[in-house]
Amino acid sequence: MDEENNAKTPESLDRERKARGDFELIDPDAARGGEMPEARRGTESAPRQLPVQTDAAQRSFIESDVFDFLRRFPQFGVRELAELENNAQFRRFCGTRFGREPLADLYGDYLAIVGEAGRAALSRSARKTERSTGGGASGADVLTPEQRKVLDEWNAEHPEMAMTAKEFLRR
Repeated sequence: MDEENNAKTPESLDRERKARGDFELIDPDAARGGEMPEARRGTESAPRQLPVQTDAAQRSFIESDVFDFLRRFPQFGVRELAELENNAQFRRFCGTRFGREPLADLYGDYLAIVGEAGRAALSRSARKTERSTGGGASGADVLTPEQRKVLDEWNAEHPEMAMTAKEFLRR
């Protein structure tokens, strides 16, 4: 009776193994809790093994990945890299690939997509501006602060030849 109460379940064995950091190759059929189906038995010479990364292997991958990234993108420092990893748009773009694929490759893909989207937006905007007839626009001419300052000085010095913003932009 004591042996039945002390028997460990597969879940408790997994928890103990994870707590110890003891990871090994896992047989996917055994992980499902069953034997290999009859149809598959004999078709494979050995059961398929799935590698599971240990914490040390994951840390090693991350360290080498960071060095590769910083070598490929020298404009980044450690602080900028941390900001990139915390960037919600970048993390959403990466999805499940983050931490599994090299960060430099993911960032390169991200730049390509963002660059394409930016170029597409600019070309759409340019085409839209070309088609515009100006209908409904107020027609107000916008001056930069420097231009506004020069115009105000001119109008103060020459009140008899005062210019509007539109006239100022045409000269």
